[in-house]
Amino acid sequence: MDTGKHRFLYKEETHQNIGCAFEVLNTPGHGLIEKPYENALVVEFGLRKILAL
Repeated sequence: MDTGKHRFLYKEETHQNIGCAFEVLNTPGHGLIEKPYENALVVEFGLRKILAL
């Protein structure tokens, strides 16, 4: 299987965004409604100095 066949256009940015999402999910855990996760993701983006557009 050739895993190098598909490449991300913005590999580093994609990696950072997924990392933020996992950090937000793992910190409070599962079971909250959507808004707290959204707010936490905005905070995490700010901590990592990522512009959320």
